[in-house]
Order: sequence, then structure tokens, then C-alpha cells
Amino acid sequence: MACVAVNSLIRTLELEFLQPEPRPILQQMEIIPFNKDLIQSLHAKLGFLIQLFDESRMDDVKAIKDLETKLRDVAFGVEDEIELHVVDLEAFRDLYESELFRGADEEMGEGDTEAKKTQHSHRLSHVLQQGIEDIDAIKEEVEKVMMEYKHVIAMQGSRETTLDDEVIPKSDDELVKMDGSGSSTHASHTEDIMVGKNNEFDTIMKMLIQHPSKQREVVSIQGMGGIGKTTLARRVYEDSSTVSHFDRRLWVVVSQHHNKRQMLLGLLGSRDNVNSSSYEDLALQLYQSLKGQRYLVVMDDMWSRESWNDVNSCFPDDINGSRVLLTTRVTEVATCIGSNNNYFSHQMKFLDPSESWELFHKKACKSQGVEFETIGRPIVEKCKGLPLTIVVVAGLFSKLNTLDEWKNTANALISSSTSTLDDEECWRILSLSYSHLPHNLKACFLYLGVFPEDYKIKANNLGRLWAAEGLVKAFKNESPEAVAERYINELMDRNLILVSKRSSCGRKIKAFRVHDLLHAFCVREGQNQSLLHVAGESDSNFPQKGVRWIRVSFEDFDISALHSLSKHCRSIFYFLEWHKHSINLEFFSLLRVLYVTHQFHLPSPIVHIHLRYLWLIGARHNPHDSLFSNAWNLQTYSVYGPYTVLLHLKFPQLQYIHCDEFFGAFPKSVHQNLQVISGLQASHCHQESLIKVPYLKKVSIIMDRINDCTKNLVCLQQLESLSVDFFPRSSGILYMMPQIINNILLLKNIRKLRFDFMISKWKAIDVLSKLPRLEVLKLSFFDLPKKWEVPENVKFCQLICLKIWSGNLEHWEVGADNFPKLERLFLNTCSELRKIPNSFAEIPTLSLIQLERCLPFAVMSAKQIQAEQHDYGNENMIVIEKNTLQMTDIMATSMLMMRRRMQSYRL
Repeated sequence: MACVAVNSLIRTLELEFLQPEPRPILQQMEIIPFNKDLIQSLHAKLGFLIQLFDESRMDDVKAIKDLETKLRDVAFGVEDEIELHVVDLEAFRDLYESELFRGADEEMGEGDTEAKKTQHSHRLSHVLQQGIEDIDAIKEEVEKVMMEYKHVIAMQGSRETTLDDEVIPKSDDELVKMDGSGSSTHASHTEDIMVGKNNEFDTIMKMLIQHPSKQREVVSIQGMGGIGKTTLARRVYEDSSTVSHFDRRLWVVVSQHHNKRQMLLGLLGSRDNVNSSSYEDLALQLYQSLKGQRYLVVMDDMWSRESWNDVNSCFPDDINGSRVLLTTRVTEVATCIGSNNNYFSHQMKFLDPSESWELFHKKACKSQGVEFETIGRPIVEKCKGLPLTIVVVAGLFSKLNTLDEWKNTANALISSSTSTLDDEECWRILSLSYSHLPHNLKACFLYLGVFPEDYKIKANNLGRLWAAEGLVKAFKNESPEAVAERYINELMDRNLILVSKRSSCGRKIKAFRVHDLLHAFCVREGQNQSLLHVAGESDSNFPQKGVRWIRVSFEDFDISALHSLSKHCRSIFYFLEWHKHSINLEFFSLLRVLYVTHQFHLPSPIVHIHLRYLWLIGARHNPHDSLFSNAWNLQTYSVYGPYTVLLHLKFPQLQYIHCDEFFGAFPKSVHQNLQVISGLQASHCHQESLIKVPYLKKVSIIMDRINDCTKNLVCLQQLESLSVDFFPRSSGILYMMPQIINNILLLKNIRKLRFDFMISKWKAIDVLSKLPRLEVLKLSFFDLPKKWEVPENVKFCQLICLKIWSGNLEHWEVGADNFPKLERLFLNTCSELRKIPNSFAEIPTLSLIQLERCLPFAVMSAKQIQAEQHDYGNENMIVIEKNTLQMTDIMATSMLMMRRRMQSYRL
């Protein structure tokens, strides 16, 4: 697959040579003017050739596959030469500057400097010229193969639609495009559809709720990957009967390579201080939280008895009807772990032909006539009743519009003589869907293999990674988040990802997972394409060729063992809970992505000039000088940990900053690309600084001192999202809040607003209704009066989502006209609010009320609102309750909130 290599090289040419502010050493050596024509020529030829491959759609032709491989090798080779050349140039500059510092500049006169310029310019010229010649040769061969292929088809008297001018696909960027509403055209059909499983649903519900056994029973759902185990378990877990029957419900994904500490953290959820607790403390906390409760614990995707043994003792048996529900594809696991009575074990069944067609028809979103059904039914029959393959194939056909396109794709699928659905047959079906992806989308999909199995992938974060790797290209003035949204929606439309979390407003995908089989496909294909290496515990056989991406998931693995792969490696991912050793990156001179999820240490000051993406959690020191001081094309800086302070913004491509503290020097000239700053200190929020970053769209401010800094935000008229954190609190906040609110009212493009630890009056919140575009309002850990009475003349006209978290709100009076477009209401740890106002039943747009750790009375009022909404015809309005408070929880929560309030005030 050439798309990764070609897209990466195109982006490297743009960043190194074609951007308005190229790397200083390239300007000093005058290399770009000397090679300008060659650079532009190579850039254009690469774009044309990858589009030619995409238009040909001849993935099954061996000659085309061979040419793709040749193109991949050429593109990777040219990129390696260019970036190694830049490394040498930076080394030359360092040497030259050190000679000047020692007063040895007489040894290198002006003539020597000009000779060096000429030498380096010719070196790059040779690389570019050779690359152009190789690309031209490949282009000529591709066109020749295409002509021969068309001739063969014509001789056969057949019409090959994938080569017909009338149906040639558009370019990748046109194929991956949203409609005017900001979401893809099939977005409304992405929710899990469970077809033909009603009997199985009833069976599991009887095991969990209706069976008379009061003992803690272990119920197992077993079946092959992709048969629908998780979908069935999720429907059971979220059913209203389950919610009302059990006091506590917990869900954890175990996966093949389980981690006992991570399992406990997943089961405990967002509790205080759990991340710093030992395994024993976590196990005790879980046991105590479940003691005396009738609970349901779902352990999804369990592969071994060991994973059960690690947590079994945490689940008390109080003879009250508690249940543990596990899903597994390993029969031995279900047999050994499940309750002795076979009654509590369920083997998933394949869909019958009628059910299979129903699922395909719903997912393919096709309402065409009998001709399409005639083509579609044999395709569905080929899937042998496995839901995963049905929805993936349906996703493929949902993108085909003509009868001929359906016929050609169907013929490719049906050509296999396999009569049973084994692993390879399933793999072949997935491979066909993959081969029909646009080239850009192929690269983005394969990239998902760099994450561990069952990893929750954050959409915005992935978009920045794709951009850093050069896999996607933004339209003019398009943010990485918007690019990610386009591509992720396309993957969702094709049923290649599983949405796990949506944004507050519900319009965007915030996080997703990849099904195990599809993830395994990405890993295997990535390895076959010499793109990915997964370093594991038993890793002894390294790839013969260099790879681009390395994932490390084994704690004791030493990265220096991969020295042989360092020449071509661009990205290193560490997914570890704790890394015991230093991460020695000395030999990875072309590194562009470093992603480390837990605490680490860099042993020596190594500079990575090609670094574009830096994500570090738990850094033990400020990585600035030792890692990226000359990383001119740095785009994302996200560093968590003590003493992680970003000192300046000299990088022209920098778009995203997230750190504990940012109070460094702003650029002297206007920064064109910076869009996000998180961790901006209020004490350094000066107007003269902010006018240098006028294109910021999202800012998070830490009010380290109470001042009127928000007045300086007025120069950020493109700002769409603002978060203000008042921790630690000060009594001065109360007096400053009216002025802070008035300053924010000047930001007419604000769509999302969040306040943490604020002290104010509800009148100040009411004033926010004057923001003309405010869609999301979040209030957390606040100190506001117990009564919120919203005046009739206050209208939050555009507000879609309201989140109230951990407040002291007790009485709420509001009318339907105050929130005329509200769709989603979230209440979390509102332990004093006994009732949600009845007027919410009169808001026609309301679709969701979610209550977490709230009073039972509040939950009852929400369900009453739901009933009234249904009576009014709004059948889609739902109520979700999580961890509803019991009496002991109420007392504990009250004490915790009182303690937080006392601790948050400055003495």
C-alpha cells in the first residue's frame, strides 16, 4: 500500500520546503530557491500518481499491486534521504555555531560557506531528480497496465465500471467529505442494531433477574469474534429492568492481554485517589463498594482464567442475587469460570438468512428495487450469519450507488468457493471492504493498529496524530479536529469502528474502539506492509525491513533492542502503566511522534528535530531542552506532570498546547496556526501576548491569581471554547465574577463555556444567556446559592447541552422557554437536588437526561418527565441513571463536598 508513503512524503515536502516559514537552516543555506522547481514538480507528480491509483480501483490486479509496492519503496526512500539531509544540516549548523563561539570562524571563510551551500543544494537536487525519474517510470507503467486491462475487458464484451470515465471515483478528499450539517450522510444509522437476538436477550435476562438463585452467579455469553456478544451484553446491561433490579452496575473490558490493575481501575471508575493506590488497596475499595449491594458486573471479552482469578475475590457473595456476566470466545473460560449449573451459560447463535438480510438492509441504507436485493442476498449468504461481517460488508455497499458497482463488488465476494466461515474466509471479506476504501482512508484505518486492543481512542487526539504522520490533508482553514471528524465519520459509516462516547452536544464522536477482529486486521496488514511492529514479551524476531511505527506494550521491554529499526522509524508508542527503565531514543533520529502514556525518564539530552507530535504523561522533568528545542515543525505539545512548562511559541506549525502551566514568551509576530492552549496562567494572560495568537479557537485558563485577565480575551474573536478554572478558590472570586462574565459576553463566537470551582450568584449565570451562539454550558464543583430561579425573560436561545456537576443546587425553578432548544441535560453528584423541574417535559427538543450519583427522587422526576415527553410524541427522549445514591452514599458525598469546600478556600 503506497498511500502511507506517498502522503507522508507529500506532507514532508510541504513542511520542509513549501510552508511560508521554512526551517531556519534551509533558509540560511539557500537550498529551497536552488531546488524550487524540482520540489514543486515532485510534489505535483506524487499527488497525481496516488490519485491515479485511487481511480483505477484495480486492487486485485497483481501488476498494480507490484507497482504500488515499488511506489511505496521509492517514496519512503526519498523521504528518508530528505530528512537525513536535514539532520546533517542541523548538525552542520551546530558545529558552525560552536566554532564561532570558540572564535575559530577564521578557519571557515565566506568561500567555504558558499561551497557548503552549493554542496548541500546539489545533494538535495540529486535526491529530488532521482525521485522524479522513478515516479515518472512508475506512472508510465501504471498507465500501460490500465490500458491493457481496459482492452481485456473490452474484448470480453464486459463493461468495467471501475474504469469507466462516467463512474471514476473522485479524489480522496472529495470521497471523505461531510454534508452541510457537519456530519456524514449516514450518521443517523450508526447506532448498534440488534437483529434476531430477542430470544437470546430474554434468555440472558432470565439468568440475571428471574432465576431464583440468590447466590452470586457467573453468567457466560460465549461465541466467536464478531457474533454479537458485546452488543447483546450491552443491551442487557442498559435495559430498564436491569437498571431497576440491581443496586450497582459495573462494566469493564478485559481483552486478550489483560492488566489486573487496569481492570480494577475500570471497575472503580472516577473515584478519588484511585490512580495512586496499590493493587491491594484498589481490590479492597472495590470489595467494600459492592459489599451489601445487589450488583451486576459485566466483564467483556475475557480470554483467560487468570484474568478472572485476579478479581474474583473482589466480588462479595451476600446471597442477594448479585450476578457477574462475562463474554468470551474461549469455551474453556466459560466452562471453568461460569457457575456449575449449565443453565448460566449461553452459546451465541448465528443469524438465520432472514435475520441476516434484515441487518444488511438496515446497515446498507438502501431502498432500491428488486435488482439490488437480487444482488445483495447472495452476498449476505456468504457472510454465514456472522453479524460483524454483515455490517462491514453493508458499510462497503452503502458507498456504492449504481447497479453495476454492486454487481462488480458482489462478484469479487462471491467468487470464493468456501462454504464455511472460518478465520481466513472472514479475513477475506474484511480485506475486500478494506481494499475498497479511498487511499487516504486506508492509511487512516491501518493506523488504528498502533493502539492496543480494546483501547478507547480519542477522536481529536487521533486527528492530530494523523496530521503529524502526514496521512490526512486539511481543507483551507480546516482544523485537525474537523479533519478527524470527516475521516472518523467515514469509518463509522462503513461500520469499521464502535462509537464509545459522543461529545456533550451529541453531534460529534469523542471516542471509539475497534472490534477485535478489525483491530487484528489492522495489525496484521500493518505488519505485512512493513509499517508496524508490536514489541511484546516474547519478541525475538524483528522485521527484516525497517518499520514506520513501533508500539511497546510490555513493561520490561528495552527500546534499544530495536536499534536495527531506528533508521526508518517515525513513531514510538508506549502504552504502559509504569515504565521502569529510561527510554533511550538516541538512535531514532527521524522520530516525528512520541506517545508515552505513563511516567518515564529520558536519560540524556537528545534533540529530535523532526518531532511533530509530543504526548507525555508523568514526565519526571521538563522535556523542553532535551527533546524538541529544534523541532521546527512541532504541531502538538501535550505534556502532563510536575515542572512541565512550555517556555515559548517559536514553532510556526504549532497548533495544540496542553501542559500543566503555560506562561512563556509569545511569538514576536502573529502566529498563524495555533488554535488550542490549555493550561494558560491568568497571571500571564496579557493583551500584548494574546494579540499574537488571534486564531485561537479553544482556551483553558487557570486562575492562579484573581485578576481581570478575561478582559484581554476580547482580541480572540475566533474563540469558540473557553474553560476557566478557579482552583484553588479565593473569596475574591465572588466579587470578580460579574466583571468576568461581562468580559466573556464580548466573545460573540463562544459555543462552549465551562467554569470549575467558581463562586458566584445565579444571576451571573443568567447573564450568559446573552451569548448569541452558546450551545454548551458546564458548571462543576461550584459554590452557588441553593436555589436557582431562572427569570422568564432569560432565554438561552441556542443552548443544546447543560451540565451541572457536584454543585450544591437544591431547588430549581425554570420554564420551558428558558431553554427552548435544550437537547441534553447532565446532572452529576447533585446530592441535594430532589426534583428536576416539570417544565423540562415541555421542551420539544429534549432527547436525554442523564443522572449520575444523584438522589432517587431526582431520578423519579426525570422518569416522569420522560413519560410526559412520550405522551407528547417525543418517543426518542431517554433517561440514563448511573450509580444512584443510597443513604450511605448521600452521607459520604455530603461530607466529601464539605471537605472539598473547606480545602479549596485560601486561608
